[in-house]
Amino acid sequence: MEDGIISISRAKGSVTYPAQFLLVAASNPCPCGFFGDPKRACRCLPGQIQRYQKRVSGPILDRIDIHNDVPSVETQKLVGRADSKSESSSVIQKRVQKARDIQIKRFKGTNIKSNSEMSTRDVKKFCPLSPECRTMMMSASSSMNLTARSYFKVVKIARTIADLEGEKDILAKHLAEALMYRPKDSEY
Repeated sequence: MEDGIISISRAKGSVTYPAQFLLVAASNPCPCGFFGDPKRACRCLPGQIQRYQKRVSGPILDRIDIHNDVPSVETQKLVGRADSKSESSSVIQKRVQKARDIQIKRFKGTNIKSNSEMSTRDVKKFCPLSPECRTMMMSASSSMNLTARSYFKVVKIARTIADLEGEKDILAKHLAEALMYRPKDSEY
């Protein structure tokens, strides 16, 4: 997943293919789907929830950059008018394109095209953290039990958030938002 290649080995030899992809996955929080729902009670036993959530191993979850809980949508919002406070797709596209342009400029002369492609060494080079941000990440690493892989994923996500805001430096608020996208510990 991380190297962007797949190698197939057989008795007569092996072959390597490019395999860069964007994984989008979804799952329920428990077998009945209502664990943590504010309106419907979960009917699963704690052991069932734990077994269900462990079906995807920690190392696989650690390789997923962004984890986001999506609450159920109220019927009224489904049938009501579009929210006038929402950004249009064209406005979002312009902001994303500006962020992509920043990344293209940042990585000019390298084989890197986007923040997600940075190696650990690249993160250290292109994503310097202020003393305040380093302290914040040390504290978060300890309290959230971040692996080295997760640590660098958080920094890359924070760099992208800063790019989307047009910020030159990664700020504490960017790291705080990026940390919100790490998996939450279950509370059963």
